[in-house]
Amino acid sequence: MLQINKKILAALVEAIPNAIYLKDENGKYLMINEKGANSVGKEVVDFIGKDDSEVFSSTLAKKVMELDRRVFNGHIHGGEEKADGDQVFYSNKFIIEDETTGERALAGISTDITELKQTEKELFEARKKAEKASEYKSIFLQNMSHELRTPLNAIIGFSSILSGEGGVKPEKFEDNFVEYAKLINSSGVHLLAIINDLLDLSKIEAGHQEFGEEKIDIKYEIQSCMQMVTTMANDNNIKISEEIPIEDIFLRGDEKTFRQILINLLSNAIKYSLPNNDIRIKLVISVEGSIELSIIDHGIGMTEEDINVAMIPFRRVDLVKNKEISGTGLGLPLVNAFVKLFQGKFEINSAKGVGTAAIVHFPSERTFRN
Repeated sequence: MLQINKKILAALVEAIPNAIYLKDENGKYLMINEKGANSVGKEVVDFIGKDDSEVFSSTLAKKVMELDRRVFNGHIHGGEEKADGDQVFYSNKFIIEDETTGERALAGISTDITELKQTEKELFEARKKAEKASEYKSIFLQNMSHELRTPLNAIIGFSSILSGEGGVKPEKFEDNFVEYAKLINSSGVHLLAIINDLLDLSKIEAGHQEFGEEKIDIKYEIQSCMQMVTTMANDNNIKISEEIPIEDIFLRGDEKTFRQILINLLSNAIKYSLPNNDIRIKLVISVEGSIELSIIDHGIGMTEEDINVAMIPFRRVDLVKNKEISGTGLGLPLVNAFVKLFQGKFEINSAKGVGTAAIVHFPSERTFRN
């Protein structure tokens, strides 16, 4: 009957999915089930008659043996134990004693919780991302509220005056009719630009952005875009200069997208430049044919951390949050997304209080000369 009980006990021990083991007071393994040995990539024979220093790395063995010694001294252990690599076990360790001989042994039951810890870590990271996403959404809504209300208020206010609904007598605004109309127009254009940015970003994220394969005259586009931002630059007493090769250089890609890259970078450079300063557009073509297009300003500049924040959609760096500088936080993320459509690379070199160089690299496969 005793032999049968031993067999039943052995079968039960082997059927349990946990690691079960016994060690004597010298730390030698008296027994370990197959699942326990396999859980650390070993066989039962690798344990029996050996202590942990003969089985595991010296660092791990030292930690396990110190813990086991505390258990032999009366401490009952129940908690996590880290094994080699990324493995984590939840272990219960206690002492059993032979009533006849008084011999003691350490009994341990360990459960591999590595996957559980990984899932816990992923859930924690997911929660952090969700909290960040909620924070970004709040920042975005706050920015959008300001960005949309400003032109809308101008449109509603001036159109109410022109329509006679603002309580102002016609003779009071007749002299300013053209000016009011221009303000309504510029506010509408600004509002449309914001909406277009949002639509462009959503299209890119959904993979639905249209991208043509046209012949783009880079020099012509640079000079055209410079003209487009002239008024904005003049308002801030900022001079824009160019440093472009004499030869004609062409790029294969979507002309509208290329123009958006330039306008976004030039607008950013003007917005964050100090008054009475200058912005330089520099174009360099390598021997291999790749193009480096730089927009260099002498503005407020950014730290490395600021740059990382500025590249996240809807985020704005702390330095400009409270300043009278409008923006949705979409400019640089959009440029980065647009540049990738050209199989190019976008980088920013900046120093706080010194200025910023926004650099776009276009691959030689997309460039050619006449």
